[in-house]
Amino acid sequence: MKKLFVLLFVLIIAVPTFAQLKSNQVVGNWKYTVVTDEAELTGVFKFVEKDGKLTGEVVTSESYTIPFTKIELKEANTLYLELRTESDIIKVSVKVDKKTFKGTGSSSQGEAPISGVKME
Repeated sequence: MKKLFVLLFVLIIAVPTFAQLKSNQVVGNWKYTVVTDEAELTGVFKFVEKDGKLTGEVVTSESYTIPFTKIELKEANTLYLELRTESDIIKVSVKVDKKTFKGTGSSSQGEAPISGVKME
């Protein structure tokens, strides 16, 4: 009985570790905020699923639209994104927790924290 209890305890702890972020959890609009030394940047990440593949774009607060060139769902509920501007590649890695995310964005100018919330 003691072994059964220990096995059950281990399984309960391990199940969240094996949880994987799924594309249907990402699909939708996410309002984001990036805090830099110069300013606070905001906008919306828009994700859709087309032909079984997750695609999307960024719409900045200045109404610029930039498509994501790479979207990857990684282990531990991590979402990795890349987008190209005229002069740079921006890489974003965030940890998704239900309807929020936090992480970092990086470009040739450095790194900055990014956070967001899924819009209903």
